[in-house]
Amino acid sequence: METNDLSPTENLTKKYQLQEQLQITETTFKNFFNNSAIGKALVSTTGQWLETNLVLSRLLGYKEEEFKKLTFQDITHKDDLDKDLALVQKCLDGKISTYEMEKRYLHKAGRVIYAILAVSLIRDSKNKPLYFTAEIVDITHRKRAEERIKKVLSTAKEQNERLKNFAQIVSHNLRSHSGNISMLLDIYQNDYGDENEIITMLVSASDSLKETITHLNEVVSINTITANELKPVSIHKTLVNILPHLPTYAQQQNVEIINKVDKTHKVLAIEAYLESILLNFITNAIKYSSPDRKSFVEISSKRNSDFTMIKIKDNGLGIDLKKHGKKLFGMYKTFHEHKDAKGLGLFMSKNQIMAMKGRVKVKSEVDKGTTFKIYLKHE
Repeated sequence: METNDLSPTENLTKKYQLQEQLQITETTFKNFFNNSAIGKALVSTTGQWLETNLVLSRLLGYKEEEFKKLTFQDITHKDDLDKDLALVQKCLDGKISTYEMEKRYLHKAGRVIYAILAVSLIRDSKNKPLYFTAEIVDITHRKRAEERIKKVLSTAKEQNERLKNFAQIVSHNLRSHSGNISMLLDIYQNDYGDENEIITMLVSASDSLKETITHLNEVVSINTITANELKPVSIHKTLVNILPHLPTYAQQQNVEIINKVDKTHKVLAIEAYLESILLNFITNAIKYSSPDRKSFVEISSKRNSDFTMIKIKDNGLGIDLKKHGKKLFGMYKTFHEHKDAKGLGLFMSKNQIMAMKGRVKVKSEVDKGTTFKIYLKHE
């Protein structure tokens, strides 16, 4: 049997020493907790904030008394909450004692804060869970920088792909206008019609070819365009500029071109791109018109708060989207037999649309026709 050989005075001295050591330990802990360079907290096993330091208050915008009215669940991003709760439960079940994760908190002002969270579960002498300690390191600036780098890399990749296909774009656009010249010369040689009219049309087609070459020489610099370089361009004016180069082709195919574009509608675009896009879609519609009916190509526009939609509708051969939908805008992809088909027009047009921060949708039915909807931003 143990006996206490200490005198009452010695017992009292020892008690005071233990109290002093405990006070020193508590003071050391509070200094370590409150003077830390990172966010620290004590959190109950149900998620209630018990104690928080000043760094965490600055990081998330809540005062200490405001924290105590909340749980960590209340200010955790919804997409990260399930993972966090699962790790908490593993700690409570004794499967792990600590965990670390990257997560997002919601600042009092509503913005998202990215952080690295390190958690430890504290248990009593009987192994009963008492509370969690949490260390929270702000990595928001790092994440924003990573996002900017990813965006730059993605833009660089897209620009590189467009540059790789520059030669194909040149070939396709030159072929379109040179085809018109060849056709006009054939008419002249075979029919000996009105020489002045033919020469006038030939000069117009030749001028158009020169303009296309000029535009395509600018494509290299346009491949590095930013949103600030997009300028308001009239859809109607652009369409009117290209229509004189289509009538011979359209007449031979017996296709009526219907212009219903609103004269007031403008889009943020590179003019050479918009001209190329319209020319490609309309030429394709004429090229794949149906010989079994009177054919038409209708171009119209509609504007909403965010985009202006250019609709190009025809009643031609149509495309089997179930069969070809996924490769519709692929390079060298063709869907009808035609001697001039190279499979570049739709590929090139979609890339130009995307370069101008737009998108394109298609609806088609075999032997009924096709409708393309091009969405471009406006001021």
